[in-house]
Amino acid sequence: MIWWDYVLTAISASCTVFSIIGAYKSNAYYKKSKQLTIYANINIAYIESQKIIAILTEMLKLGNSTRKRGTNYVKEVSQNGENIKTSINKIRESLPVEDFKEINELLNSQQSKVEAYIDSFITGAVLVDEKLVIDDNFNMCQQTFCNMQLLIKKKLENISEKLK
Repeated sequence: MIWWDYVLTAISASCTVFSIIGAYKSNAYYKKSKQLTIYANINIAYIESQKIIAILTEMLKLGNSTRKRGTNYVKEVSQNGENIKTSINKIRESLPVEDFKEINELLNSQQSKVEAYIDSFITGAVLVDEKLVIDDNFNMCQQTFCNMQLLIKKKLENISEKLK
């Protein structure tokens, strides 16, 4: 019966080795899966930043165009402000907390209070005689969003390097 004990011990040891290998592979898969999820969420934030910049470009057109009959500039500017605010909220939801803190500091720095400026789009406070005036605040807002997009793109590239 002693040989039977050796066989059982060998089987038990081999099962332990296979369990350790399986646990290692499972942990590696979990880490890779977590990185892929972060990559996908940062990609969502990047797409939203592209939408914001496109909306600001449309607002430039509103500020430079002549008044067309039947066009409600107040409503258009307010709607664009709401769309930008929605995109900022999607970015907030999709980025990890540490990453969004950097974005939030960029958006609400001493020089540029971008979120407050976007709120003025929604309320219509930015309009003069029901017309959007492109001033230094608008240009600073647009530049801040471009800087935000570059920061998100940098984070996206860093995550993609980790995935290789």
